[in-house]
Amino acid sequence: MDELFTTHDVSRLLQVDPSTVSKWIDKGILMAFRTPGRHRRVRSTDLRNFLIAHQMPVPEELGGGVIRLLIVDDERPVLDGLKRAFKPFVPDLDGFEVCRRIRARKQLESVKLVTMTARHSPELLDQSIKAGAVTCLSKPIDAQRVMDLFRVPLALGTKGTAVVKPTVP
Repeated sequence: MDELFTTHDVSRLLQVDPSTVSKWIDKGILMAFRTPGRHRRVRSTDLRNFLIAHQMPVPEELGGGVIRLLIVDDERPVLDGLKRAFKPFVPDLDGFEVCRRIRARKQLESVKLVTMTARHSPELLDQSIKAGAVTCLSKPIDAQRVMDLFRVPLALGTKGTAVVKPTVP
């Protein structure tokens, strides 16, 4: 479950005036909700998405120091290269099944999944989205495109996930 912050918590965390936080909320720039007592509350994922979208530093309390990237690939040369570069966990599953298993775990619901394939097609994009990914990228991967996916939140609100359309070379 997301941690909730008051406007004063957010202002202390970001070192800004509480009125600035209230203005961001009132303008709809920072997602928040009101309690029955009319107090504003900001979910940690909404605050983190706001900071990333506005290219602001993400404090450690919001996981700013760590980006976790899970790469699932079924092409042997790619897997061999990943094994040399990282210490990966390599299950004997295809990417769609990995996505489905991640989606089945409540504590991982905020994880954004991106699939990749050398054989990109509308069908594979559809399968990826049905399995729980937000998009499917074509190989070879454009590193800048992957970085853009991390800079701009894939889900800007709480009402679902934005699908990022792939660029096909």
